Amino acid sequence: MISSVEVRSAPRARRSRMEVNPAAPTVPTSWEKEHMVQSVAKVPDNKYKVTNTIYNVITYDRNGKLDQSTNIRYLDYIV
Repeated sequence: MISSVEVRSAPRARRSRMEVNPAAPTVPTSWEKEHMVQSVAKVPDNKYKVTNTIYNVITYDRNGKLDQSTNIRYLDYIV
């Protein structure tokens, strides 16, 4: 036995009434931290050589992935 099915179309919304929120731009974020390590060594003539090692660590967000960069500087002097 074959039954008859009534098909009705649903009302459609007009595209001009639809609102779309623009995508929010991502703002890159970075953090900077400086560390210093100091060492002292005895040199001739009863003097001391002081060495400061300065680490500048930058952590930044690139497209949702954390990345890191490190710069190292040395400062030597005789006391």
